Amino acid sequence: MFYIGLDCHGKWTTAAGFNPETGEVLRLERVSNGPGEMAKALEGFEAPFYGVMESGTNAWAMYREFLPIFERLTVVDPSGVWDRRSDRQAKTDHLDAMRMAQMLYRGQIKGLYIPDEVTQDLRVLVRAKVRMSRWVTRLTSEIGSVLKSWGYVGNRSLLSKSGKAQMGKVHLPNHSAKVLKLWSELLEKAQEIEDELQAAIEEEAANDPECAILQTIPGVGAFTSLLVRAEVGDIARFPKAENLVSYIGLSPRVFQSGESCHYGGLGNWGNRWLRYALGLLAQRVAASKRESCLRRTYWRVSFRRHRNEAKIAVARKAARIIYGMLSQGEVWNESKHRRAKAAA
Repeated sequence: MFYIGLDCHGKWTTAAGFNPETGEVLRLERVSNGPGEMAKALEGFEAPFYGVMESGTNAWAMYREFLPIFERLTVVDPSGVWDRRSDRQAKTDHLDAMRMAQMLYRGQIKGLYIPDEVTQDLRVLVRAKVRMSRWVTRLTSEIGSVLKSWGYVGNRSLLSKSGKAQMGKVHLPNHSAKVLKLWSELLEKAQEIEDELQAAIEEEAANDPECAILQTIPGVGAFTSLLVRAEVGDIARFPKAENLVSYIGLSPRVFQSGESCHYGGLGNWGNRWLRYALGLLAQRVAASKRESCLRRTYWRVSFRRHRNEAKIAVARKAARIIYGMLSQGEVWNESKHRRAKAAA
């Protein structure tokens, strides 16, 4: 029996661990990440193996490669294991792997949710769409910056037909004209990719039952529904709605001591993709004229607080509603989400 920590990198993995019954120590330096290499390296050691590894770029691929070797393999969030600001010990791959093995043996490791291949594939799709939309925005800003530097200030969006027509009539010096032409070509290509990704998202969402449920929420379309479905994964992994709210990063920070309790702002943790999707939903709710419990929440909070706080409240309420709909398999029901009237 060995408890083994795995420090995975792009090309190799360092493994370190120990047998608590015999005291035997295991140390494997830079084992290739190729198929079957880790199994060969562990052949001389006594099974079963209990492993732990950090999440990262290639974590899910290596998890599926290592899983048949281990009796139990856990993936952990590095931020939940290390505190580099207070840790003054030496840092090497071997020491990190051994510390993870020791924490696993002591029961100090909290594993992450492991997405299946379908869920991981959908995450790649929706995250690519988010990144491409941001690149389109950035390229548009770059083109606008070039035009403004020469005194051209249009009253049309550069992404509209009239805006592109105005941009084609602009006359700039040699190098500036070349830069503008290259930026414009890159923007056109980025928009084509964005449209292709959106078409793939709409196709996937049309065939997914959870997306069909989510799209009954006012303001939720194919992109938002598929992003929520991909990032949430199995809704049963959340015991209650507040766990999902915390996972997204919409729970306020709490400072409590004795009888004093203060709620602060939001932290920088949580699933940023879900926070982005629900933030867009809150923006649409704020601009919508369609009556719903989400819109009432926005205006109720905005009368007392800043509008940004009202949008956070909408996103938090939407997360709770999404949890209830997915966990119970129910479509949107406006009457179910109405606030109970106060007794006279």
